Amino acid sequence: MTALPYRWTQAALLGSLWAAVEIVLGSFLHNIGMPLAGTVLSALGVCLMVAGSELWPERGIIWRAGVICALMKSVSPSAVIIGPMIGITLEAFLLEGVTRLFGRTPAGYLIGGALATTLPVFQKLIGLVFIYGLDAARLYVALVEFAARSLRVTALGPLDIILIWLGSNLILGAVAAHLGTRAGKLARQIPDPPPILQADQSTYSLGAPDPRQRYSLPLLALHPMLIALGFLAIRDLPLYASAAVIIVYTASTFFWYGRIRRRFSKPRPWIEFTFVAVLAGVVLGGLAAGPDAGPWTGLRIGVQMVLRALLVVVAFSAISIELRNPSVVGWFLRRGLSPLSTALDVAFQALPVMMHAIGEERAFLRHPMASVARALAAARAWQRRAMPPLFVITGPQGSGKTTFLLALARAMRERGNPPGGFAAPVVYEGNDRAGYDLQDLETGERVPLARKNHTPSHLLAGSFAFFPAGIAYGEHVLESAAARKIGVIALDEIGPLELAGSGWSRALSALLTSFGGILLLVVRPDLVEQVRAQWNVHPAEVWKAGEITPEEGARRIGSIPPPGAR
Repeated sequence: MTALPYRWTQAALLGSLWAAVEIVLGSFLHNIGMPLAGTVLSALGVCLMVAGSELWPERGIIWRAGVICALMKSVSPSAVIIGPMIGITLEAFLLEGVTRLFGRTPAGYLIGGALATTLPVFQKLIGLVFIYGLDAARLYVALVEFAARSLRVTALGPLDIILIWLGSNLILGAVAAHLGTRAGKLARQIPDPPPILQADQSTYSLGAPDPRQRYSLPLLALHPMLIALGFLAIRDLPLYASAAVIIVYTASTFFWYGRIRRRFSKPRPWIEFTFVAVLAGVVLGGLAAGPDAGPWTGLRIGVQMVLRALLVVVAFSAISIELRNPSVVGWFLRRGLSPLSTALDVAFQALPVMMHAIGEERAFLRHPMASVARALAAARAWQRRAMPPLFVITGPQGSGKTTFLLALARAMRERGNPPGGFAAPVVYEGNDRAGYDLQDLETGERVPLARKNHTPSHLLAGSFAFFPAGIAYGEHVLESAAARKIGVIALDEIGPLELAGSGWSRALSALLTSFGGILLLVVRPDLVEQVRAQWNVHPAEVWKAGEITPEEGARRIGSIPPPGAR
């Protein structure tokens, strides 16, 4: 597995949880026919992102989680995934941008949440016009004006209703952001729930779409062109001819894509299309002018709207399926966001646990704040259990931490459990501490790591200059040990350099996300808590140098079960 930066790990879990909400609750809301289901899901997404940002205050975690969630929509039962993927991505980037502008403050979260939940309004309006054409706008205006005359409510016009809808979404988004801040703080106080039995993860594999589906790159390029040609046919050809063109295209698509065929085997889409055609015939027919005006004129407009809608829905369903083509997915993952592929692997591994953590759908909707907090606690627990067991050797400077580590390594070799990694023994010039070497615990080879009063390199820590070659050698030792699946890997030491993002910081983050064995860290006493907080780790034991014997330490490490048994 590719080394995964720490923020991508948090984003993977948060994106997995968001995807679980979209998959489980999204299907539930659409199945019960809940009005404005997209708005509700958008508000829940805001609540989750804000809560996750409170629990894991990593810069850039929101937009990363949004991208991961959008890509995970490929497992959704829905045949059309492009619209939701665009909506989720835009919502995440908007919330991320606003919180960067106003900071991770209550005001930033409220403004960002309010604006993010307005996206479904614009997406819905743009989608309706794109699907049905400008006649959809004419139909809406006519219906509102007719209702206003019938009810004698002339104060509300077509634009006023949209503004009211927009305003209600703003309020809902602000409320969702407020609940998210509270849920994030509550999640910190909730103890880790017990382990959840993992479900069969093959169901959620990004690389394993429907094995019965045939994919075609030429068809992926052809469908957008056919949309444009279909629009021209509806506009320029007689109604019977354009209807024949759309019917032939729809039938061919049904034959090639079984998922689309199954979707349209249900009566709901056909009822909606019939309703639109009849409604347009009655309303727009009455508005038409000229000698041919009448219901048949409106019905012709309605049929054209339905043909356009059928074309768009079928074509975009086909494009959505073709985008699941493993070669297409792989092409995108190989470009730009290099950690994204690994983050998706982590997200899909955690998805069964995240879906279980959501619980019963109605309970989640009735108590969103508490449900989000519990789900985040489950995500945090999954991460901790997925991380390798960790032991820490600590003590002040000169207390013998490295000496104890070397003795511990000897004791472990005698028990048949030789560790990998390195120690950093002190180099003396006379009685003065001149610097540190790096010693490979497997081979005993030593290379210079840092020296005092040396020509400054690109990496300085106090009075010591670190050699780039020494850092590169240490990273090679760690990568080699992890690749060979050494049971225990030691790092001497994790200090201010790593807390600032240099030194062994990248290597430690990679081990925490991709190594299945045991980690042994040397850390100064005053930095143990900072290391724990920065990498969100929970050491199994913390030993002061000299507090236990090397033999006892080797026995305790040996008592940890192998990765497959945990």
